[in-house]
Amino acid sequence: MFETITSMLLTYAVTALWLIVGTAAAGLPYVKGIFQRKVWRTLLLWISYIGLALALLWFILIISQWVRNGWWFVEGILKTILPIMLIGYVPLVLYTLPLLRRLRVSTADVSSSDSMITTTDPRLLIPIYAAAFASGIAAFHTIFSQPTLPGLLETVLMITLYLFVLVVPSYIVIRRYQAIMKGTFTVAPLWKRLLKFALAGLTTAIVAIGVVAFQAWSDFHASKLPEASDMMNHHWLDEGGGTPTMMTGHQNHANHVNMVEVAKLTGDISAPADIHYELVAQKQEVTFASGAKIEAWTYNGEVAPELRARQGEMVEVKLMNRDIDKGVTIHWHGYNVPNAMDGVPGMTQNVVNPGESFTYKFRAEQAGTYWFHSHQQAAEQVRNGLFGSFIVEPSEETASYDEEVTLINHNWNTDQGEKTAFKDQDRVQKMQVKPGKIVLLRLINANNQSQKYFLQGSEYKITSIDGTPIRQPDRLSDQTAFRLAAGGRYDVTFTMPNHPVLLKLGDSTDMEGPSVVFYGNLPPDPISFKAESSLFDPSQYGKPADSELTSVTRFDREFRMVLGNRLGFYNGKMNYLWTINGEVYPHTPTLVVKEGEKIKTTFINKSLSEHPMHLHGHQMTVLKKNGKRVQTPWVTDTLNVNPDEMYEVAFIADNPGMWMDHCHILDHAAVGMTLHLMYDHVMPSFEAGVRSGNMPE
Repeated sequence: MFETITSMLLTYAVTALWLIVGTAAAGLPYVKGIFQRKVWRTLLLWISYIGLALALLWFILIISQWVRNGWWFVEGILKTILPIMLIGYVPLVLYTLPLLRRLRVSTADVSSSDSMITTTDPRLLIPIYAAAFASGIAAFHTIFSQPTLPGLLETVLMITLYLFVLVVPSYIVIRRYQAIMKGTFTVAPLWKRLLKFALAGLTTAIVAIGVVAFQAWSDFHASKLPEASDMMNHHWLDEGGGTPTMMTGHQNHANHVNMVEVAKLTGDISAPADIHYELVAQKQEVTFASGAKIEAWTYNGEVAPELRARQGEMVEVKLMNRDIDKGVTIHWHGYNVPNAMDGVPGMTQNVVNPGESFTYKFRAEQAGTYWFHSHQQAAEQVRNGLFGSFIVEPSEETASYDEEVTLINHNWNTDQGEKTAFKDQDRVQKMQVKPGKIVLLRLINANNQSQKYFLQGSEYKITSIDGTPIRQPDRLSDQTAFRLAAGGRYDVTFTMPNHPVLLKLGDSTDMEGPSVVFYGNLPPDPISFKAESSLFDPSQYGKPADSELTSVTRFDREFRMVLGNRLGFYNGKMNYLWTINGEVYPHTPTLVVKEGEKIKTTFINKSLSEHPMHLHGHQMTVLKKNGKRVQTPWVTDTLNVNPDEMYEVAFIADNPGMWMDHCHILDHAAVGMTLHLMYDHVMPSFEAGVRSGNMPE
């Protein structure tokens, strides 16, 4: 993030400097008096040196990113922004600076006509404007349109548009210079010169806005989501450099004898259910501990209900929709259910409309802490409360704890403003635990952003990440904080001491908001909160994951996902878009794999936000961070990738189907940060879009 912010500040500063220099240089012919001219020209020269130094610093920053993080972090900038910067800055160095130096040492003997000719020379002014526009484009793309993987056509178009915007100021400068050379130029009053300058700026702005408007008009129409689709982008099939699949060169695969439809990928569900739940999606007014109220969307009228099973059991969950107008589903987040049970409307099932039901059935193969939520317009539905926890106990009694507490946190919009709560508890909770007892905390972040947690008053261990146990976890100091990705889960254990222990959510140092105080014999007095000394890093914790993927030297397929952002239209509405490889869904690539292959994916975050990347149906083993092999590879299903970070992860293609792979900041997924992984022998069974009502996010 430091590099991005620094780049932004540099480009904005340089843009402002060149606009100042350009405005001042345009007024050079009108400065009277030898001393005033000397001062004016000297200032312009030194400001130009400063602008050039800042531009050089920006270039060094980009090169250092290349050296430290790799080509993929800078590819878009070097292919698009750098050529534009060179077009602006090379003439500046070759012509403008020498002219400014010559003007600075001019003597009083220089005739006014010669001075007028020199100070209006297009080679003095046009490069300044070109440098200002180039720096402005670089500044714009830092925030509003991260260049990621541009092709030759995109590069040529950007350079062409840049040159087109330069036409107006260049024309005015050249016309003035020609008039001076012919002796027909007259010095107009100041108000006329200011008016002409304003009109020139307005004309340039109109040209620039016209170009942007034309592009926006094209984007507006291209952004409309199809009325119906099978959710796969068949025009951009990314096979990861592996051997050709059955998808290659085929759009209709029904004739392949080995093809199977998603709806048939149910797994073996012939055995009777060992445990059965019924969940009714309904609207229900909920009152929080503080008294705040919200019209929540719930399962069974309860905030975040907990479902439990034992490893190996056949689980059956019947979902019924009472009054959620747009329909609902259940996605088992992090749980590798068969594809037909994954709960993605339009991909693995049809949405469950009011009055309808759908039964999920699968065998609980994985033990650990998981959660479930609706995947129908999830940015809205999860925000309003359609989620709960899913706890699977190990088949053999291996518990090394005495007390167990599940805490699932979420942000709510209540009648008293935004509230953060563990379920419906938005204030301090107090729980009595006898000293010496081992406490297991199952922490689930159902919020739309990562959350920081503190556990103070006792050393502790993080024993599991996203349901997968950590091998030989180390003890952590009570001043070590940990951050949980949106959608992520940690299991945390500590031994209750003879004094209170505090679990606190968030960065604030006061005791407002959700927290839990564990105490022994007597309820505690207010306890103090200590500042953190370090932040937990899973890449340097415990022993490496027990995975065959950590020793693989050659993968069957390798995919790259560059995460960016840009301002634009999505489904006909202006929005801040979050992109994968420069595109938004449904134009993002479809990743194609074969069953049994070992797959590597590289996440590269060039955007201005964190992105918890969540792959359905599979666990990812983290191998590298920022190009370096991590000390302790770990297994996750929701990997938080911060700005300017790069991760290499791997998984085995062992769960056939069509799977979503998206950012779990659900607002990001809702405006494009989604793509899909498909096995080459799987065919769609459903369609997404307004025609079917299946609206996955």
